[in-house]
Amino acid sequence: MLERDATSLVDSRRTYLGELLRFWGFLADLGFSDLSIALPIENQEGRRARYTIVSQVRPATSQTAHPGDLIGMQFDLTEDSPIYRCFHRAEVVHEVRSDPRTGRHINSWFIPLLQEGEVFGVMIRDQLSERHRNPGELESTYLSLFDQFMGMLINGRFPYPPSEVEEAPRVGDGVCVLDAHERVRFLSPNALSALHRLGCPSVRVGMNLEELGLRIQALQRADILGAPVFEEVEKSRGVTVTFYCLPLYRGDVGSGYVLLLRDVTDLRQRDRLLASKDATIREVHHRVKNNLQTISSLLSLQARRLSNAEAKLALGEAERRIRSIAVVHEFLSRDISEEVEIDEVIAALIRLAKESKLPGRDLDVVLEGSAERVDAQRVTPLAIVLAELMQNALEHGYGVERTSLNVRVVLERRPTDLWVEISDDGVGFPDDLVAASAKSLGLAIVRDLVTTQLDGAITFGRSRRGGALVRLRIPVLANSRS
Repeated sequence: MLERDATSLVDSRRTYLGELLRFWGFLADLGFSDLSIALPIENQEGRRARYTIVSQVRPATSQTAHPGDLIGMQFDLTEDSPIYRCFHRAEVVHEVRSDPRTGRHINSWFIPLLQEGEVFGVMIRDQLSERHRNPGELESTYLSLFDQFMGMLINGRFPYPPSEVEEAPRVGDGVCVLDAHERVRFLSPNALSALHRLGCPSVRVGMNLEELGLRIQALQRADILGAPVFEEVEKSRGVTVTFYCLPLYRGDVGSGYVLLLRDVTDLRQRDRLLASKDATIREVHHRVKNNLQTISSLLSLQARRLSNAEAKLALGEAERRIRSIAVVHEFLSRDISEEVEIDEVIAALIRLAKESKLPGRDLDVVLEGSAERVDAQRVTPLAIVLAELMQNALEHGYGVERTSLNVRVVLERRPTDLWVEISDDGVGFPDDLVAASAKSLGLAIVRDLVTTQLDGAITFGRSRRGGALVRLRIPVLANSRS
């Protein structure tokens, strides 16, 4: 909703709202309040006649004042309304009203959103009135922090300028409030627990973090940048705590910091386990590739010692197929994700095909299109199929008298299928293709892999250039597109 209704705003104001919404849930939880943003709607005369709610958030720390959805609702901007006074006086307006549905009293604050001295929107804070309840220390601290952030909002120090920190702050993390001298003024129970895990068991209000053996570089960086800074501290035994530092200001003077502490020890341990698993998988693929290359070399050595031409040919074909599989494992050792860039694998197979051509023959292979990313489990059978088809073109495309051959490989990625077309300008397939393919181990392998492991379809024909043409249709998952 915000994106649609903010399109008329200049870029700086859209950025302003985007940065404000990063702290949306954080502010609602600090203020124990529902928050919403209202933008004016101009009439044909260019006057602000109505306003619409473009964003809304409910607190996780208290009961909501608005069970229903406010986004998209429009209201008249009458002169006696508090939002009108907020728009035109550029000041916070407070009102206590009764909810007609529940009869409960709601405290409402209308806070101007300013840029370059002009009010372009209003933030509305709605809080259920609880007249006979005294807040505890934690609630009082959170409410005080909310008021300080609202003061920074009016003075132009909040929302912060865009920073490299992408993570949104959460009140559910441990909250530690420091004064301008970096002394502890408040610690929530979660913050205290996180510091205990870091080896700081005797934290007290009034202490400096350096007295606890903690040098948090984020404090100085937040001062310099005037923006949030994220830092991760790891102690012995693998205990890891993140510090999200928010600088506080009164006017233009720094008045302290809010540190949000989160114990991420379990997450980092899982990250290390995953990294170890990834390294193991890479090593397995690397060793498989090396073993396949060793087998390929042994087959080549054995073929050179044979005098029987048929046996030498059989070993040569086996060596080539093993090298094709080794190429796949080489790429899998670099990229262990569930999907692989198959285009790079195909390019490597084309290089292998060019290396295997006979002396005195010219070969040109052109690759067109892109297959994008393909399920890693399908890469090996697909690579074998393509290698066999290219090798078939090399073995049979030249015929008796030809000395040159042009092969074209076309890849086309569709929503649910990958289409592959391999064609050449050679002599083409024989008329009795069924009988010929029955004698060819390569074509038998191709048919079997396409139909059983790839769940695809294959057709043979004649290309426009008079040579062989093979079309493959391989089903792919729709969500595997990059």
